[in-house]
Amino acid sequence: MTADYLYAVDDAIAASGRSARAAAAVHAAMPRLEEEARSLLSSSSPSLRRLSLLSDDLGDATPDASPRHDGTLSPTAAAYVGAVAARMLRAGYGPELAQVYVSARRDALAESVSVLGVEAVAIEEVLRMEWSALDQRMRRWSHAVRAVVRTFLADERRLCDEVFASDEDLGNECFADVARGCVLQLLAFADAVAVSPRATEKLYRTLGMYEALADVRPELEALFSDDAAREFFAGEVSSTVQQLGSTVRHTIEEFSHAIHGEASRKTVHGGEIHPMTRYVLNYCGLLADCRGTLDAVLGDAGLDDTATDAADGTAASTPSARCLRELLTLLLRNIDDKSRLYDDAGLQNIFLMNNLYYVVQKVRESPPLRELVGDDWLRRHRGQIRQYETGYLRASWTAVLSQLRRDDGAAARPPAGHRAPSGPSAKSFNAAFQELYRTQTAWKVADAQLREELRIAVSERLIPAYRAFLGQGSRHPARHVKCSLEDLEDYMLDFFEGAQKFVRW
Repeated sequence: MTADYLYAVDDAIAASGRSARAAAAVHAAMPRLEEEARSLLSSSSPSLRRLSLLSDDLGDATPDASPRHDGTLSPTAAAYVGAVAARMLRAGYGPELAQVYVSARRDALAESVSVLGVEAVAIEEVLRMEWSALDQRMRRWSHAVRAVVRTFLADERRLCDEVFASDEDLGNECFADVARGCVLQLLAFADAVAVSPRATEKLYRTLGMYEALADVRPELEALFSDDAAREFFAGEVSSTVQQLGSTVRHTIEEFSHAIHGEASRKTVHGGEIHPMTRYVLNYCGLLADCRGTLDAVLGDAGLDDTATDAADGTAASTPSARCLRELLTLLLRNIDDKSRLYDDAGLQNIFLMNNLYYVVQKVRESPPLRELVGDDWLRRHRGQIRQYETGYLRASWTAVLSQLRRDDGAAARPPAGHRAPSGPSAKSFNAAFQELYRTQTAWKVADAQLREELRIAVSERLIPAYRAFLGQGSRHPARHVKCSLEDLEDYMLDFFEGAQKFVRW
């Protein structure tokens, strides 16, 4: 097609009202124009062949119709399509142009979207999908919905405006038809996720999908000039946003029930951190990162702050803060219940200390989580750790230290002129320390700093008492005093490592 040919079409259109022959010429020209429009409009991705746009006929006038990186036509090519479309519209071939336009651009848009990895998936397939595959698709979807609205559909809107500059109503109708399939396909996947079985592992990704869709909703609605089309798409998007929000709320409720109802009777070896503690804190951190979206989802439907820890003197100010406080409160109550599964009171306190210390550290290390939970909460629970430490020292070491102070049932101070008899008390101390060493080297304090602090707390009580005991003298030191002060300090380094050891005297 040459430029002269286009001018001839213009002349024929202008004369068609006065001459049957001219009208016939216009009718004969339209298929060629339709094919030209279809060829131009089918450009969709860099992987397609470079379009051949009348290079032989138009020479230097041929527009650069190479597909751009975003899958749309270059501005020059779009203008050329607009010129072809204008001639078809002037000739009264609007329906034919609309059919060609919608078919070509709908296919081009679908191909561009498929590159993002969000091809159409039936709801039955989503329901059967393994979590690893679904997780990947949900992540891709959150990225794709932003790209589709802000890049692909925005460019389609601009192209449509240029092509149908002389008939805005038809352009609006064509754009809605082009966008409908793509948008409904995206929403269908989100709807399928929303109705699929709820699981905690889906919570973060579902929040991400909610955030992405809510984020682009105003921009998507703004693309539609026609009121009916805008209302249609707004309604579809709003429905999906509401479904995703409902799924998030119900998943959090079920998560809360699961924490509260986790009643396994199996103790964690050595009083270490319970897997539930790690799991809950992981999700609390993820939820804190999405606190703005979580506030929007929960809104007035957030968890009731009256259910939070009654000792909390700082009122939560947002739905997300109330939610996270509730989850942490439920976790710590459950951990307290699980501590009673240990017969040894010292190990109960080690277990409580391990888990609460882990919670406090995770909250401190996450600025969003710390902001939501509050420094008052942190201070109060750090104080609780110290109480567990005191409980451990009292339960495990009171009896041992008493062996260093008693005198075989007599008064603690020996008679004047006599050395303290070490036999019975030294033997008792040796036996008590050997038993503690055997059991508590198998106990595990996972955090190195907490482990060192606990050893120091023990040593501050044990070493001075043992030094004073040795200073009293002994009638049979070789027989009864088995451990030097230096040996005792070395033995303390083996405590809380999670590897049982035995004293060899």
